[in-house]
Amino acid sequence: MSLIRSLLIALASVGLVLAAPVPKTWESLGKLDSGTPIEVVTSDRAEKGEFVSSSTESLIIHTRRGEQRFLRKEVVRVVSRRQSRRMRNVLIGVGMGAATGLVTDQTLGAYLRNESNPASARPLIWALPMAFCGGIGAAFPSYHVIYRK
Repeated sequence: MSLIRSLLIALASVGLVLAAPVPKTWESLGKLDSGTPIEVVTSDRAEKGEFVSSSTESLIIHTRRGEQRFLRKEVVRVVSRRQSRRMRNVLIGVGMGAATGLVTDQTLGAYLRNESNPASARPLIWALPMAFCGGIGAAFPSYHVIYRK
């Protein structure tokens, strides 16, 4: 039992380190390569296009309608659309569901197997948390936020 507790503490510690917030400043836009697909969100619209350049005052992207310039004070968020993280989010959710299923199976499942021994309970104890947590993982935003006001 202490091994499981130690493992859970180690996993939680790693999760906290990996989840540490990364600053999303305007200067982060300077690290983008020209041609990177991004989405720029302002208070009244959102535009998808390819990154052209940025300065301390504005951001320029190339869209289907040509080059668009956004002033820094108008931009609410810039999202990189290069690589979706949806599958990663789903796998993290399924992993959390599997951990929940394991804990439930070893506690409530052991009680149910001793008392009534339902044959259909064990697959549900594992499948429901995995599906539920995987769905939650899929619902999280899947693109990397580069700048947020």
